[in-house]
Amino acid sequence: MRKQLLVAGIAAAVLIPSFAMAQETCEQRSTNRAVGTVGGAVVGALLGSAIGAHGHKGDGAIVGGIGGAVVGNQLSKGDKDCQHAYGYYDSNSQWHANAVSREAAAGYYNREGQWVDGAPNGRYDGQGRWVANETPATAAGYQDRDGRWVPVSADGYYDTDGRWIAGASSGHYESGRWIAGPATGYYDRNGQWMSGQAPGHRDSAGRWIADAQPGYYDGSGRWQAGPAMGYYDTRGRWVATAASASSYSSQASYETPRYGQGMPRDIQTRLSFLDQRIREGMDNGSISRHDAHNDIRELRAIKSQEASMSHRDGRLSARNESYIQAKLDDLSNRVRADRQN
Repeated sequence: MRKQLLVAGIAAAVLIPSFAMAQETCEQRSTNRAVGTVGGAVVGALLGSAIGAHGHKGDGAIVGGIGGAVVGNQLSKGDKDCQHAYGYYDSNSQWHANAVSREAAAGYYNREGQWVDGAPNGRYDGQGRWVANETPATAAGYQDRDGRWVPVSADGYYDTDGRWIAGASSGHYESGRWIAGPATGYYDRNGQWMSGQAPGHRDSAGRWIADAQPGYYDGSGRWQAGPAMGYYDTRGRWVATAASASSYSSQASYETPRYGQGMPRDIQTRLSFLDQRIREGMDNGSISRHDAHNDIRELRAIKSQEASMSHRDGRLSARNESYIQAKLDDLSNRVRADRQN
């Protein structure tokens, strides 16, 4: 009998995970536990009946059903549920936070309702495609004042009561200095932090679209005025999001070809901006892989050249900066041409 129970349990363990994979969102997770339990009982009963000795098939079915139910329930539960989720993305790519400690959190649900191990380290672009960050995982998210985990790339999120929090950030700049800690607000045209709900609107699909930022702080803590698209990681590093530019304004067009017209203005952010633009073009097919690989190779050469130049207080000389900016202008124009071919 013990051997029969063991075999039935192992067989159920092989078959039941298909039920567990059916999970879609955090709210629907509990229904899948029930499906897993029932499915485990059915499969276990069938196996127990088949394995049971002649004249004892009924006993085998009972034992198999009990064993299968236990296995199905446990496999369906696992650590892939609301009790272990940082949160989830809805079909509009908006983040829904979950009040779970970092120690207990094991993953999240993506916009397709699939479980993903670990915390989100990326964002969804305007077409619903996932774009991975270059940001270290340790700087990809933070806990707000109520202990809810929020991706740094989110320009807003739903709290556990279903309220939309616009303009959420892991910190903010004051007088060029990064002040770490959850904050809600936005910058005025002079780079002054203003607490409160950030301006924006909802599109026809109900998705929140944040207004263009009037500028951003570069890696040296200097305010760079002009339409900007992006966010700060937990270390205060600006991350440009070129792919979402069309959601903000015509001045900040994704197709803007030349430096100074809505494009990032400091070298490090331009490098990040171009890298994202090339890789996203390669992913969506607007840039051929051959051209993208050549562009990435040129971008790395510019990065290496800039890094080898003399810096003072983190800055290049005016002559060297002009030289690197010119190289970036040429590459930006080449990327634009690659997209049009």
